[in-house]
Amino acid sequence: MKPVALWLALAATAASAAEPGRDLQGEWWTPGFNARVRIEACGDGAVCGRIAWLWDDKPQGIADKTPLLGKPVIEQMRLAEPGRWTGGRLYNPEDGRDYKGSLQLRSPSTLVVSGCVLFICQTQVWRRADPSPCPPVASP
Repeated sequence: MKPVALWLALAATAASAAEPGRDLQGEWWTPGFNARVRIEACGDGAVCGRIAWLWDDKPQGIADKTPLLGKPVIEQMRLAEPGRWTGGRLYNPEDGRDYKGSLQLRSPSTLVVSGCVLFICQTQVWRRADPSPCPPVASP
């Protein structure tokens, strides 16, 4: 029985080493729960993120946000050190700009997202989303 347990442990370790960012993958809420971003592996050891859900109550005078669904917001982040990804780009749909970015996993449920243009930087804290559907459905 011990050789089987050892083999399973080695296989799990190899799988996580082969897929950097596995602990980062999943869905994350942006500040204010305005958007939900799905982070996934996107080849060659990188992670990428796309908008999976947006709060869109369409107040008068505000453009329809539907075209932003599926839009990449995190591109080609690679593991720089344990818990930190760099080298990619962040897209901010609010201002339409791309930023040099980094991601830092502070805890299994907290992700620090930082983006900079020249010397101007912005940082946000994202929270891991639970597996419930978006928007939440009321129970009968």
